[in-house]
Amino acid sequence: MTVRVTSDWSFRGLQALVLENGILRVVVLPELGGKIWQITALRTGRELLWHNPRLTARTIPFGSAYDDVFLGGWDELFPNDVPEVLAGEPYPDHGELWASPWEWSIERDAGEVRAVLELEAPISACSLRKSLVLRDGEATLLVRSSITNSGHQPLPYLWKQHLAVPVSEPAVIGLGARSMLLEDFGSPRAGRPGDTYTWPQHVGPDGTSTTMSATLPPESRVSEFQYATDLVDGWCAVTYEDGSGIGLAFDPQVFRSCWLFASYGGWRNHEVVVLEPCTGYPMSVESGLGAGTHQVLPAQGTVETTLAAVVYDGYKDVSRIGRDGGVEGVKL
Repeated sequence: MTVRVTSDWSFRGLQALVLENGILRVVVLPELGGKIWQITALRTGRELLWHNPRLTARTIPFGSAYDDVFLGGWDELFPNDVPEVLAGEPYPDHGELWASPWEWSIERDAGEVRAVLELEAPISACSLRKSLVLRDGEATLLVRSSITNSGHQPLPYLWKQHLAVPVSEPAVIGLGARSMLLEDFGSPRAGRPGDTYTWPQHVGPDGTSTTMSATLPPESRVSEFQYATDLVDGWCAVTYEDGSGIGLAFDPQVFRSCWLFASYGGWRNHEVVVLEPCTGYPMSVESGLGAGTHQVLPAQGTVETTLAAVVYDGYKDVSRIGRDGGVEGVKL
């Protein structure tokens, strides 16, 4: 089996980098915020990333409202989610990365290829670099990332992954979490904004227990948004009934929370779960600073980490995803 990377492709007029090793095919669109557009399990042909059925990939004007041009795939957010002023500068919806074109290069070594993406962020002037690494014989995409505050003043921030997964068929969400917090959004299946509970069972005041990890059919019209505020381990995953799935494994000392957005027909008719390991919570960085749940990147300071996107099959239930690509759980 041979691992390879090529830049000889385009997708709807956008430069595409394609990494492939006979197990996975990964398509990256550097001009579209460095978005990972596609992760395909080649044996089964399953596409693990969700795409908006009503929109097509295209260059997005900087400063656009994110939800209105939510294409899907895997985005990265920094230094904010909701529009807000940080260190005296106003930042657009979902931050300054996802609509910025990234510089790129490709690297090859024996048994490994890398797509290297770099950006000088337009507002914060932070320097960002991420290497997408695919190795021969592995069903894992490694993402090695760093952010350096090249400015002269501290920057309050959040740093978040935003991986959209299709749930038009039954699936189970796995999460290395203990405590969850329901945000004020949509029409959740149980509870009210501000509720906390122990994952995965939400127990209401009347003692009614609701499983929050099972996805729902679109007829449910449910949409819900919540945070894992206390992580036992750094992983999250979606596993389908046929035993296939995708998970993210991350360092919980860096990504200290994991956000879960889900629409089961309830938000704009979409059927999608978004896995969102994040450096803190809630959506407002300023609010999180006051509560001690968001952080500040000092001038000339750097935050860096490696996470793994792991594709698997043959599992009835997943109990852990490791950054080494290991999957633990109940086999079919």
